[in-house]
Amino acid sequence: MKKATFIAAAIALLGVTSINANAQTATQATEQTQQDTNKEKVTQEQLPEPVKAVLSHETYKDWTVGDIYKVKPEKGAKAKALYEISLTNAAGQSGTLLLDEAGKDASAGK
Repeated sequence: MKKATFIAAAIALLGVTSINANAQTATQATEQTQQDTNKEKVTQEQLPEPVKAVLSHETYKDWTVGDIYKVKPEKGAKAKALYEISLTNAAGQSGTLLLDEAGKDASAGK
């Protein structure tokens, strides 16, 4: 009888754990979808001049620009749009720049 009770308790615990994991996954997917709706894919030509100037700087001469997204500020926020720029170099290293419209690093605020 003790074995049956133990097994039933273990199955119940696994079921609750599984439900929690599924709920967390669903929550993360919802958050990702909300973030994606604030992003708009743009081209390098559509970037503001200060952002273009940063990308043409000596620091990034060996980097290839990948996807660029304009991240719109949340409604009611006084913040301005940010630009999320993916970069890759010849060695296969990758990184992401987050710049404001003035070409300043905005990653500290995120």
